[in-house]
Amino acid sequence: MLFVGWLSEQVKPYDLEPIVVGGHALEFYTLGDYATADIDLVCYDRAIVGQVLEQAGFHREGRHWYRPDLDLAVEVPDDVLAGSGERLERVAIDEYTVRLIGKEDLLIDRLNACIHWRSEADCLWVKELMLLFGEVLDWAYLERRATEGGTLDKLIELRREAGGDQLR
Repeated sequence: MLFVGWLSEQVKPYDLEPIVVGGHALEFYTLGDYATADIDLVCYDRAIVGQVLEQAGFHREGRHWYRPDLDLAVEVPDDVLAGSGERLERVAIDEYTVRLIGKEDLLIDRLNACIHWRSEADCLWVKELMLLFGEVLDWAYLERRATEGGTLDKLIELRREAGGDQLR
């Protein structure tokens, strides 16, 4: 996360603010229970992020930017956030501020992987997020997003399995 804070400062003059998504966001929210090998970011100008990474000694390998001496891989899989910009979390890391996808949108992302990729591991991570944050999650928002995505039945099922009530 410290690296993401540094990167965010480097692209700030271009009016860019990367957002941590995917496995790296899940790793943060689960306090390391989930481990990932790369940093996933969303940023609306991936070319500038790539230029900054290249200037910092990273080289491109497929869809990742990699720096072997730091054992650090960065991927910018999209330029549009799959979720609400209003739900972003901001986290202070030393002198930096890092933006992360909101918990609800991350949960929906994992729910989609659970169903569409048939990923049992992602089903478990959905339940883990429910267990960790069930008291603060916006269940009405989750219900709305799951309804739109055709995943409401699975959301209800996983919430029951996690020991939660029916959606409100």
